[in-house]
Amino acid sequence: MFDPFFMVDKARSRSNGGAGIGLAICAEIVNLHNGQISVSSEVGIGSIFEVSLP
Repeated sequence: MFDPFFMVDKARSRSNGGAGIGLAICAEIVNLHNGQISVSSEVGIGSIFEVSLP
């Protein structure tokens, strides 16, 4: 999920303005600050992303 250009939703594409690198950039920033990023998700409800920084 945190790999660049990984798009789950086929409705979202580069032609619609997305590049698919947002989560990869977030994960790299968190890693550079010795933090952790995690995600929990429920189909039809949504996702929760948690970032912990020291």
